[in-house]
Parts: sequence; structure tokens; C-alpha cells
Amino acid sequence: MAQPVSTEVYSRDAVYRQMRRQIIDFTLLPGELLSENTLAAQMHTSRTPVREAIARLACEHCVEVFPQRGTQVSRISMQLMHHAAFLRLVLEREVVEHLCRTGLTDGQAEELEQSLARQRALYAERQSYELLEEDLRMHGLFYRYCGRERAGDAFTAIDCDLLRTCYLKIVTYSYQPNVAAARGWESHLTEHRLILDALRRRDYEALRFTVQQHILQVEQEGDHLRRIYPQYFCA
Repeated sequence: MAQPVSTEVYSRDAVYRQMRRQIIDFTLLPGELLSENTLAAQMHTSRTPVREAIARLACEHCVEVFPQRGTQVSRISMQLMHHAAFLRLVLEREVVEHLCRTGLTDGQAEELEQSLARQRALYAERQSYELLEEDLRMHGLFYRYCGRERAGDAFTAIDCDLLRTCYLKIVTYSYQPNVAAARGWESHLTEHRLILDALRRRDYEALRFTVQQHILQVEQEGDHLRRIYPQYFCA
């Protein structure tokens, strides 16, 4: 008989997910000091789940803990962002090569199309965090289809700064007609379309090139975003 899940276990995971979201969507700003008491009150829980969430987030470089001084949201490190982009590029090149060899099933192709359609809908509705989540879910499907989910999980340990840069890219360059289209998230969605088409054709050369451009484009925008938001980045 399955054991019931305790409220404390659920609360701990829920607090972690909520805090991670608030860091990635800049509800909690880089450099902001965190109070366990305030966070616990806001989330209607005790300090213990908050403290455990902070420890987990510190391992993912989302927050910094200073003994005797407190905890603050980490500023975006260009070095960590480059590391995350490098790891994602290496992993996804292997993943898409595997998918090119094996091919997609009809069900897999349909699931990817549905994800892309949902991304376009979220983009139209300006739901930026949900758009980023669906983007990650689509990439997670690539790992799942070739049985490499655990490899994808490894990326989560260092992806905070890359995801915050992605979020800044969405809210800074998208939804504005006077901003160059190449910098908006629309170009990201177009690359997803190209990736799915190349997967259907099993065209590895086209896929390899598009995946590389897809991942490195966000990395390259980091320098420009740092000039716009210097307060969010490490010196």
C-alpha cells in the first residue's frame, strides 16, 4: 500500500519551486536580500521548508548564503551562463543525432507540434514565464524520446543564469514592434519550427547548425543585456 505524502515534504518541494520561479522571473531580484521569516509568511509555511529550499537553490547557484550575514539572490554570472550554454549544446547535439538515426514516431512528432503551438499561444498572450517553461518542456521531450532524461536533469543544476538571461531576452526584446525581430523571442520560435522540420526530414546537418544557433544566440545576447541591466549581473 502506498504511503501518504506528508504535508512537510510537499511544502518543501512547493517552496523550492516557487522560489526558483520567482528568481527566474525577477520577482526576487539579483542581489536582493532574503528573509526566511518573510518568505515563510508569504508562502504560509514554516521556516524549515524555506531554509531547505534555500540550501537547494544555493547548490544551483540561484542564491548565495553568507554565514552570519544572510542570504541574497545571486547576480547573473556570465561565466556560469557560458558553462550552461556549453553543456546544453554538447548534450543536445548528441540527443538530436540520436533522434535523427531513430526517427520520430507519429505520436512524438505530434507532441512536439503541440508544444510549439502552445509556445506561440503563450507568446501571443505575453505569458513570459510560462513560455519559457514550455520551451524547456519541448527540449525535455528530446531527451525523453531517446531515454536520456537524467542527462537533461544534470543541466538543471547550472541553468539558473542561462534561464534568467532567456527571461530578460523575452521581456526586453519581445512584444515591441520597434525592436529588431532578430532579438525578439519570435526568432526563437522560428528556430523551433526549423528544428522540428529538420527532425522530420532526419537532416542532421541542418539540425546540428540550427541547434547550435538556437542555443548560442541567447548566450550572445548576454553581453548586450548586461549593458542594459548592469545591476543584475556580476561585475
